[in-house]
Amino acid sequence: MLLRIGLLFALFAFTHVSAEAAVTATVDRNQISEFDLLTLTIRVTDRTNVEPDWRPLEKDFAVVNQQSQQNSSISLINGRQTARSYVDYQFTLRPKRQGALSIPAITVGTERTNPITVMVLPQSAALTNQMRQILFFETLVDRTDVYVQAQLLYTVRLYYADSISGDFPGPPILDNAVVEIIENEKRFETIVNNRRYYVLEKQYAIFPQASGTLELPPESFVGTRGRGGLFSARERINAVSEGHTLRVKPVPRAFQGDSWLPAKTLTLETTLNRPDSPLVVGDAINQVITVRATGITGALLPQLAYPDNDRARIYIDQPVIEEFATAQTGITAESVTTIGIVPTAEGTLSLPPLSIYWWDTESDQQRIATLDELDLAIGASRINNEPLVQAPPAQEIDVATANAALESQLQTLMWLVASLFVAWVLTFAAWLRAKRPKRPARTRPKPPTYDLRRLNQALKRKDAQQTLQELQFWRQHYYPDTHALAELTAIEPALKPILAALESAQYRPAGAQSNWDPNTLQMLLERLSVRPIKPNNKRTRQTGLDASLNPSF
Repeated sequence: MLLRIGLLFALFAFTHVSAEAAVTATVDRNQISEFDLLTLTIRVTDRTNVEPDWRPLEKDFAVVNQQSQQNSSISLINGRQTARSYVDYQFTLRPKRQGALSIPAITVGTERTNPITVMVLPQSAALTNQMRQILFFETLVDRTDVYVQAQLLYTVRLYYADSISGDFPGPPILDNAVVEIIENEKRFETIVNNRRYYVLEKQYAIFPQASGTLELPPESFVGTRGRGGLFSARERINAVSEGHTLRVKPVPRAFQGDSWLPAKTLTLETTLNRPDSPLVVGDAINQVITVRATGITGALLPQLAYPDNDRARIYIDQPVIEEFATAQTGITAESVTTIGIVPTAEGTLSLPPLSIYWWDTESDQQRIATLDELDLAIGASRINNEPLVQAPPAQEIDVATANAALESQLQTLMWLVASLFVAWVLTFAAWLRAKRPKRPARTRPKPPTYDLRRLNQALKRKDAQQTLQELQFWRQHYYPDTHALAELTAIEPALKPILAALESAQYRPAGAQSNWDPNTLQMLLERLSVRPIKPNNKRTRQTGLDASLNPSF
């Protein structure tokens, strides 16, 4: 008998512990309207630290808020006092649609809650009209049909007549469309039906990516009204807008461009960094081309195709693209492309015309933005025009020539006598100076030696940029009286095409073939290193002046 009582008591205790370890789910109501908030409570009694996995709720409900609370209770069973503790997890839910919605089983550790069905009914017309006196939406689109990838402006305004709290709806989530925020938040006041309302406005630019039908879902707001306090409770309020159905048109057959470009406006401009100064062969010219379009994203702006030119070397930089947003026009995109041009021949250099086909979404027709051909007058390089050796004209020797030769010999004799006299004066002055007490001599610091290994490494790697940099150091060491590498071409003309090829190689894309020979350059440098330039050479100074005007080298 005592054994049976003990077994029953143990079974009761085990059942009680199992009940305490259970996880339960309850709701405050099983029937709500489409704008009501529902409270779900999940109670955990096993002192576990594992929180409920509430992600399955997001299928039919929006989780507005969540919180947890630790509780404990004391009960008397068969004269024995038992303490019990549990944790309540409360979730505030807003239904996403009407109908019978299911709160699925929620997992907590190894336990699962029971599923619950909630009926969501439409809000009554009377309550809707009552709410509209306090709170309502206005949504606007600037057009009901739009071309694919063209801009659609969508404006959302929430009117409210009293202090409210709640979350303003976020940007619309759309399939096959890109949504850009134009105005994140704008607040103002207005009068509607002789009543003052506060207005919260947001604006978006929508770019459909596929033709067909585009549905803009209704905007909804659920919150509370009033400031709350000891004697007044906050009233729950809601509002919902009308949706919009839009027609997205495909690319029209009349469009003749290679890339579809729908915009409200599009302009094409160009500038030169040296519009008025005279140009010669070897000068560096920058042509800047700007494409500016309204009502389109920067991703659709075309990358300019610039043809090769047999009278110049062309280097095209990657375009710099920026976007700007205004409430009046939406998105404005701008692309700036810089083109480096180095003339290689004298005469007329023609910069080619450019054309961009685009579709005017305001007038619904194709337009062409163009840049006319630009002709530049290129003069000959002064380095090329001045010959290295001035050859005398071939003439027969006549009496005038003989007289000129005799006069030249007399002038030479006079210069020789003058030179001997100056030398004698200098010698006498040196003898007088030697008689004076000697002062400590001032020693000038020697120029730093140049490490040829860096230049050899750059030549071995065929690194054009590093080679040009090291050549500057090499020039400063071996030819300290020069100011630019171009001056060395007066001594070694074979160096000029190599310097031009090095300068051109700097602007080539990574991995591109370059047409300069490191071995030839090394041979020329060895030849130059054994016959340094004469500081008083007139040609060198003339060439140096030319080189300072030429940024290429």
